[in-house]
Amino acid sequence: MVRKKIKDEGVDRRAQIASAFGEIEQSKIFLDKRTESAAVKMDIADLLKDIIQKQLRKDYDPEVESNIFINPERGDFEVYILKKIVKEVDIESIEISLDEVRKIDDSLDIGDYYEEGPIKLDDYLSRKSIQIIKQSVQKKVRDLERLVVYEECLEKVGEVVAGEVYQIRSNEVIFTYNTSKDHRVELVLPKSEMMKKDNPRRTPRMKLYIKRIEREKVKTKLDDGNVVEREKADGGMKVIVSRVDDRFLYKLFEHEVPEILDGLIVIKAIARVPGERAKVAVESTSARIDPVGATVGYRGKRIQSIVKELNNENIDVIYYTDEPQIYISRAMQPAKIDPLTVHADPKTRKARVMLKPDQIKYAIGKNGNNIHLAEKLTGYEIDVYRDVIDKSMEDPTDIDIIEFREEFGDDMIYQLLDGGLDTAKKVLKAGVEEIENALLGPSKPEEVTVFGQPQGRRPGIKPRERKVTEDEKRYWKKIAENIYKTVKEQFTESDLQGLFDDDANQDSIEPVADES
Repeated sequence: MVRKKIKDEGVDRRAQIASAFGEIEQSKIFLDKRTESAAVKMDIADLLKDIIQKQLRKDYDPEVESNIFINPERGDFEVYILKKIVKEVDIESIEISLDEVRKIDDSLDIGDYYEEGPIKLDDYLSRKSIQIIKQSVQKKVRDLERLVVYEECLEKVGEVVAGEVYQIRSNEVIFTYNTSKDHRVELVLPKSEMMKKDNPRRTPRMKLYIKRIEREKVKTKLDDGNVVEREKADGGMKVIVSRVDDRFLYKLFEHEVPEILDGLIVIKAIARVPGERAKVAVESTSARIDPVGATVGYRGKRIQSIVKELNNENIDVIYYTDEPQIYISRAMQPAKIDPLTVHADPKTRKARVMLKPDQIKYAIGKNGNNIHLAEKLTGYEIDVYRDVIDKSMEDPTDIDIIEFREEFGDDMIYQLLDGGLDTAKKVLKAGVEEIENALLGPSKPEEVTVFGQPQGRRPGIKPRERKVTEDEKRYWKKIAENIYKTVKEQFTESDLQGLFDDDANQDSIEPVADES
């Protein structure tokens, strides 16, 4: 087959293509030499062939065949109309006479095909068809660009990146991040994935853990009539990041402690209350390395950078062991626990811990954080009991206050223990007012902080007294009365005989009216 040359050899087809299909060569995919763009260009070339053939059959002739030659490297292409060689022409658009062909090439015969062109699309297609071709190519380019960015972000899932605040919304914060191939990506930090102390306005650059990537979803109707949502293959994407995920803390340790990255130290378990407290169990694969010491660093330098990034989150690093008694006793630090007082059942994953009275509040921790983290770290359900050293001095009818954990919650139990009310009879002896004071906590002045740093000793800054509103007083008064009533119901009159000799009016409590 031969190709008939058009008369206007000086026409710069590259300029024509740039005007009609300019986004092909201007695309970042083609400009980025690091991207394997050959396959991408071939995808666009195949699309271009299909769409031109389709539009020719629509505008020129329903039975027309064409040859389209594309040079992906230059972005150039040529279109030839295939005409069948016949003796007498019936349809000029797809047929050509033998006599006419013989003037050009005498090697062709009837039944062969002659390539006429290269043609100008403007002469064969309508303006609307030209626009359809252009838009189809542009859409393909955009889809491929999104695919390249999606695949690059997909490789980053499970990694920590540094993002800059772009926009702050009511329920999320948008960060921008430049990938290794200089693609600009938006990272979405939902409010549920933020720590309470995070302040994007004051910290415009933050470290973020890439949790997952969500693609645009479309509703699809199944054969049975049900409608389901499925990800759109070429749809937009949303990169979800987090600062509360346990794996975020793991990656921070991996970055700060080279031994973890090298496999010399293994993080066996992590438990977090984001922004408040965390526990990390570590184990060494080398006898020469102290896992806790290496993780914390000289004078705590390694862990300090992590604590700073997490807004002063308190991190406990402990030694991991396969012995559940020892592991549980370490996990419940800062409480001082003798492993011999820990009774663990590996089958039921339950443990009973006997504690000295002065260590119970440390074992539970404020808001119950310490014992909850210990349970999460070890995988055991832990019950705490008070161990009295001198059994002869113990009242056999008295009840440990920690027996009321289910009724009152760990936070209130901690407050009662902190106030010295470690048994039920001590609670009844103290009375409603003392219970209320224990729940409110000590009335010491509130320390002034500026940007998270204590500033109480600075001259000119006076500490603020902790204020409790009248509504709060009524609320805690009612809670204290409920505690008193619940505890008292556990005793008979004979059990309480002599308890209120010093304060006879303690056994009659006037409940506060419920104004709500």
